[in-house]
Parts: sequence; C-alpha cells; structure tokens
Amino acid sequence: MNEHITATPGALARPLTRRGAVATIGAVSVAGLWARAAQAQSSDATPPASDGVSATPASTEDETEIGHSAMPDWLFTAVSMKDPYGGTITKPTSVPSGTRVISCQIIITNRSNQPLQFTITDIRLRDTDGAEYRAGDYLGTEPRVVSQNLPDGERTRGWVWFGIPEKATPASIVFIAPPPVLRVEFKK
Repeated sequence: MNEHITATPGALARPLTRRGAVATIGAVSVAGLWARAAQAQSSDATPPASDGVSATPASTEDETEIGHSAMPDWLFTAVSMKDPYGGTITKPTSVPSGTRVISCQIIITNRSNQPLQFTITDIRLRDTDGAEYRAGDYLGTEPRVVSQNLPDGERTRGWVWFGIPEKATPASIVFIAPPPVLRVEFKK
C-alpha cells in the first residue's frame, strides 16, 4: 500500500509517510524536553511535571509525613596495602608466571539499620588501565575477610589478595556494594 497523506495543502505540501510522521513526533517530543530543561536551568521556579500537572511542592500544613527512608550508611575503608605480598600464598598452590600478588587490609562497616550482604568477589582492585581483578582467587595466611551478611551495627576487618600482571600498576580498590532497599513502614 503506497498511500500518502498530505500534511498541508498548497505549493509547500509534501507527502507525509509513516516514517516521516514518527520522526516528526520524535523531534517535537525532544524539542519539548529541551525546552523544559532550559526553563529549569534558567529559572528558580519549579518545572512542571512530565504529565502536565504542576509540580509545586505540597503544603506541609495539610499533609503529615508517613515516614521516610534514607540510604544505608555503609563504610568501606582500605587500611594498608602490600605490593608485592611477601607472605605465604595458601591458594592457589602456585602463582602463575607473570603474575604478582597484592594484599590489602580492609574494613567494611555497617552503620545502618539494614543488613549488608556481600561476597568476597565484590571487592576488586583496579589498575591504571581500568582492568579489574577480583578478590577470592588468592589467599594468604593473615586473617581474611569472608563473604557474609553483615548485621546492622557490625563491621568486618581482614585481608584480601589479588593476582595481577607483573607490569600492572594498582590504582584503586573498589567495593561493589549491593543495591539498598529503601522502605517506609505504614503506621497502624
């Protein structure tokens, strides 16, 4: 079917195809979003909500808060680093050629009211090239951090080990924390 609808009559008329209609609708939508963003940046006024309803802050005189929930207070601390690790490796039985082992002593503190469940592989070492090396593949003899569900108000402290290429330069240690669950309980 090759039907064309004319957008406007007259000399400037051109056929309007489905593809053209979709492109026009998309361009108008994007232009509207850009206009809203520009208005929000240039004005201190509250921008309108995306559904057309005013986003004016609610009056506190006629509403009472049910409750609120905040991000959990989890703290990741790197205490010390040994590069290269000079102790005894207990896992694996031998270090592959071209690999050096680095150890870091860390503390994970849960100062929130919800548990913090993590695994040892959530701790990574990043090098200056952006490559990541996970903990857990190498173990030494010092007290180590273990995978666990850390209760609220508790902390864990210990060592983690990483096997990295001999020529790599460590840049940072990263803890990939689990996503928090924010909950507001209804009062009964």
